[in-house]
Amino acid sequence: MHSTASDGGYTPSELMRKCYNAGLSIVSLTDHDTTNGIKEAKEEASKLNLTVINGIELSTKNKGKSVHILGYGMNIEDNSFQKILEEQRQMREDRLHIMLEKLKAQNITLHPEDVLKHVDGGSIGRPHVAMALVEKSFVANAAEAFDLYLAEGKPCYVEKAKEFSPQEAIQLIKGAGGLAVVAHPVYYGIDRQIKQWIKEEDLDGVEVYHRDHDYQTVKYYERLVYAWEKEIERDLLKTGGSDFHHETYGRKIEPVGTTTVSLSLANKLLDAVKQGKRKEK
Repeated sequence: MHSTASDGGYTPSELMRKCYNAGLSIVSLTDHDTTNGIKEAKEEASKLNLTVINGIELSTKNKGKSVHILGYGMNIEDNSFQKILEEQRQMREDRLHIMLEKLKAQNITLHPEDVLKHVDGGSIGRPHVAMALVEKSFVANAAEAFDLYLAEGKPCYVEKAKEFSPQEAIQLIKGAGGLAVVAHPVYYGIDRQIKQWIKEEDLDGVEVYHRDHDYQTVKYYERLVYAWEKEIERDLLKTGGSDFHHETYGRKIEPVGTTTVSLSLANKLLDAVKQGKRKEK
């Protein structure tokens, strides 16, 4: 899930209270390219008896197409890790100015402050531009903003100057003591490459359960991960996420707590994170 530290609609504290009210017990904050919301989330969660796993979602490019890599359990105090993340956030800011120029070419004028007011000090993303477009009545809603202007292939989409490769993201996460998981694989159609990353890059798992994975997709990836485990003779993480930003994010309204995983799977991830920390010691 995502907070205002990146492109979510709620502060980390507000998000933890929503999780508590939804009856959740183990959660992870996986903001885009930043861990800046985790401390606040953990402080609030400690008052609510919620367990928060350190998380992040890194944007990568694989043969020109977007692939997201999730990280869990990293040491967020790791200086080299944070330096690289700061460079990524700077690229997002540079990207914003190019995006605004492209919007101007579509006869849409937005100023940086129109977008930055929605960022709340976090990492700048396209959803913030979408919020500004809605606020200025250029579009009816965020979905229309993406469909007309901001989605990949649309006239105002801008790639970052340099994005991680999936392999680089996996190694960045693991270098900070974390576990690397490929996010929502249904979007990519690259199962052979995912298998290769498991074998060659020590990728730790696959996000099998996701709000956009229907029943058939879930069953497909459950079977596929099981087959990979047998072949490589090691356990893989089968994670899940709501990808919650706010209730109106995505193609359908979905409150916190709608898409979940079983407590046993959540505990497996938590145990794997704890085991990784023991190895570091």
